[in-house]
Amino acid sequence: MLILVCSLGALMMPPRLPPVDTVRARVVATIGEDAPRTPFMLGEVSGLAFDASARLYVADFQDPRVVIFDSTGRHLGTIGRKGEGPGEFTAPTGPVIAADGSLYVRNMSRVQHFVKDPRSGLPTKYDRQFDGPLYAPWRSKLPSQVDAQGRFHFPLEATPSADMRTRYAYQRYRLDGSALDSLGVPVHPTLRASWASVQTAPGSGRMVPGLNVVPFHPSPVWAVSTTGTILSSPGDRYLIAETDVAGRVVRQITRPDTPHAIPAAERAESTRALSRRIDTLKVPLSQVNGASEEVRARRLPLVYPTIVGLVAAPDGALWVRRWAAPTSVAATVFDVFGADGRYRETVRLPMRCAPQPSVIVRGALVACVVLDPASGAEQVVVFSSRRA
Repeated sequence: MLILVCSLGALMMPPRLPPVDTVRARVVATIGEDAPRTPFMLGEVSGLAFDASARLYVADFQDPRVVIFDSTGRHLGTIGRKGEGPGEFTAPTGPVIAADGSLYVRNMSRVQHFVKDPRSGLPTKYDRQFDGPLYAPWRSKLPSQVDAQGRFHFPLEATPSADMRTRYAYQRYRLDGSALDSLGVPVHPTLRASWASVQTAPGSGRMVPGLNVVPFHPSPVWAVSTTGTILSSPGDRYLIAETDVAGRVVRQITRPDTPHAIPAAERAESTRALSRRIDTLKVPLSQVNGASEEVRARRLPLVYPTIVGLVAAPDGALWVRRWAAPTSVAATVFDVFGADGRYRETVRLPMRCAPQPSVIVRGALVACVVLDPASGAEQVVVFSSRRA
């Protein structure tokens, strides 16, 4: 698996020249098995975090641990190993750095806390742990958040059988582990089930990949802000709403944007691919739980999604990830808004970041997981968006 670190320098039908306010990020580090300068064996990256000194923390499901690198990709240290003892992990995910520089990591239904080792200055010393939600989505790659008020946000999800649309929320805790309240993610019209499955026996079943939503379906995206609110978008238009713990909309962010039609040939081929996937089922489609109405009707959207990701930066900025057509030159494009909600610039990364775990930002540094197009191996890449 490779980890790339880059420097910060859409709909693209037809391709558009970048506007003058576009920053072309440059790659400053690549971390992975085949990285030429900083090779490092990674398994399945489950979460990323930067600290105030631009050190990068990489959580790994496959080899349970958290690995620390500097912004050039140099290995600095490793936290934990597979096990159930203090400081050991079964499935580490959602690493997050608190204001005091200590590290919190979700592990199954618990949260482990690591403080700075006096010798290295790195948060590698196990301190304590606290219990999180009983039925935590332990394979989730959604990021954790510690907001400005010192509240830890633990992501939750549930799929009611009534409509099979997955709901999301965050259970909030004080940093001593005492439970506070929950922060709900708004239910947008584009919300669907996060998975599809078929029953194999009473009380058991198996997942059916690729049948919960159709290709190009616009899915809701969200992030927890540094002030403990939810920033979310339905994904099908350029609209971001900020909501508080009561679900009240406290502000909205919009920007003019023209929907881009999916070419007829591409849409037709994707429809055929969906039909082939349905035809491989051993049971009728009606027995697949979580398959959306669009999947059952084999009906694809006419336009590409507009927004495919949100990142809440530590400085209060909001990074809005726009759709970039898979057939275009590999890139990841963000519109950046300041803490005041005003558009600041567009940043273009010269690689296509994986959708999960979330892209992370700290100042001018951006990091994400990039899949090798040939092998599918994960790399972590670090970019810099600092203007020359």
